[in-house]
Amino acid sequence: MEATQKDLNLITIKEVLRQYLLQKGFRNTPERYTILEEIYMMDHHFNVDDLYLLMMQKKYHVSKATIYNTIEIFLDAGLIRKHQFGEKTLSTSSYEKSYFDKQHDHLVIYKTGSDKEIEEIIEFCDPRIQGIKESIETAFGVNISSHSLYFYGTKKE
Repeated sequence: MEATQKDLNLITIKEVLRQYLLQKGFRNTPERYTILEEIYMMDHHFNVDDLYLLMMQKKYHVSKATIYNTIEIFLDAGLIRKHQFGEKTLSTSSYEKSYFDKQHDHLVIYKTGSDKEIEEIIEFCDPRIQGIKESIETAFGVNISSHSLYFYGTKKE
């Protein structure tokens, strides 16, 4: 049976994690790979609570503290990206897998009449933003390696 692209991606990110753990002198635990695999099977943004509930539903025995610690490792290794979408609870961060994803921006749509309760997050890529980035690089004499751009709003009625 032929490996799918998702299978090949999982092999790649697991190797990236293995190399990172080796380089940093961190323990190479099966829980870290299980958490990474669950994240890379998702097709949406997630927070630690979402991930913890998913792990519990699948009968994985992993603490929330382990997930928080593992998230920090994945951030440093460049395997996930952190977002603050302005949710009602400002302590809540959202994350998304990032190793294979192209640079993109976000449109955060709040539910009408709510206090920053998110209805939908739309990812988009507009080539004009690349032009703005290049203008900024030229104007300030810098090389920009990444950026984040968020638009916030509600749907028109």
